[in-house]
Amino acid sequence: MLTKSDVRGVCAFVPTPLKAGVATGDLASSIDLDATISMVDRLIEDGVHMLALAGTTGEGAALLWDEKREFVAAVVERTAGRIPIFASAIALGTRETIRQMREFQSLGVACAIVCPPFWQTPTVDNAVGFIDDLSESVPELPTMIYSNKFFFKFEFPTEFWRRVASDSSTVIATKVSYDFRPEDYDVAGDRIQFMGGEGNFRAVHDTLGKEAVAAWCTSAAMGPEPWLALVEAVAADDRSRVEGVLGDIEAVPAPLPMDEFHLFSSYNVQLEKVRINAGGYVRCGGTRAPYTDLPEKWIAAAKQNGEAWAKLCTRYRAEA
Repeated sequence: MLTKSDVRGVCAFVPTPLKAGVATGDLASSIDLDATISMVDRLIEDGVHMLALAGTTGEGAALLWDEKREFVAAVVERTAGRIPIFASAIALGTRETIRQMREFQSLGVACAIVCPPFWQTPTVDNAVGFIDDLSESVPELPTMIYSNKFFFKFEFPTEFWRRVASDSSTVIATKVSYDFRPEDYDVAGDRIQFMGGEGNFRAVHDTLGKEAVAAWCTSAAMGPEPWLALVEAVAADDRSRVEGVLGDIEAVPAPLPMDEFHLFSSYNVQLEKVRINAGGYVRCGGTRAPYTDLPEKWIAAAKQNGEAWAKLCTRYRAEA
């Protein structure tokens, strides 16, 4: 059973490749399995330490359950135990989350990605109770909390982290997608791996130092080399190298028009697919309905980001 100490290195939150020619009204599988296998093999061969499936970039909200299960099963089978697989069991209710977690456990998933149910705005009591229910109902499958306040209508306050870091909880990690607070780590860091990543790894590293042993990223699907160099530098406690790699990552043009950042939560999936395709590292196809709208200004920014990231990866490969 995966533990906090096993959550180390680069965790790539990957896209779910879309099969060409699948119409919105066609309820047959939209998963491009050939592209999926190619993506998995390349990321593992290039050194990624963990894969996370069916999150935002993975279009978990747009997949049918049968498709999600098919995709997760294909990745687990192809991975063959080489690295841990995290899979999103995010749903609108507790019982559906439990159903998906149990199915993932039977497939060989190492950790389920979860978040408090968000049809209603969760209270702290509601969010903690949800995690308690999961821990009691599926005690042998660890969980990672997807702490994204943009989508899940919850601020993930320090009191929440204090209460879920209990002896009975199966929570071993969180994908930090909010403004990281050192006090959260103070109350829960002994039990939960706070995984910084795109946009906030610097803040997490400033607090945790060499204990910032894991990083999440979607840009690994355009090439993982900068992130691999970053976690290697953190592990060596080489702060000069950390600063240099972070500087390179942060110098890549933003994947969106920053004067319209307030629209990020409307176009997150779309811009990810555009920039990943532009990066040319994997073949992921277009987006699934309803997430198909993206203004030209955003398309241009996402393409520029993907192309620049590909050049950065080429440089890092040459240096390696």
